[in-house]
Amino acid sequence: MSTMLWLMRHGRATGQGSDAELLPEGADYVRALGRKLRGEGLRPVAAFSSTFLRARDTADIVMSELSERPDVTRLRELTPDFEPEEAWQAVLDQPLPEGDVLVVSHLPLVGLLCGGLTGDDPGFSPGTLVQIELHESKRKGRLVRVVRSADVQG
Repeated sequence: MSTMLWLMRHGRATGQGSDAELLPEGADYVRALGRKLRGEGLRPVAAFSSTFLRARDTADIVMSELSERPDVTRLRELTPDFEPEEAWQAVLDQPLPEGDVLVVSHLPLVGLLCGGLTGDDPGFSPGTLVQIELHESKRKGRLVRVVRSADVQG
């Protein structure tokens, strides 16, 4: 079994500060995304988020749709203040299990992480999710799929 990374930018929020909340439409979208992914059979074995409120709430909402035990590990290295190498090492240090893993963070970090792992940054509007099949080293991977708000029915 390999590790499938689901890298996500938080949903639409009230601002950029650490205490910015998800907007109601941001929370609704994230909930709908979680239902869509549950319908596709996604069951993450681990989830990580930034310590900022909008990312925490995004991860909690998605995981509540995907798991009966929606535990999310908070990592300060997933906040926008950290370099992608530091952020990814913090995730790997957990350690990163095999199976599906959700990571919720912010711009520019999600784009930089995706680019560093796959060589491609597909662009991350709020709520964008990418699926990355990680190589055995978990330092490189292949971009499998991009899910944007237009792909999710409420």
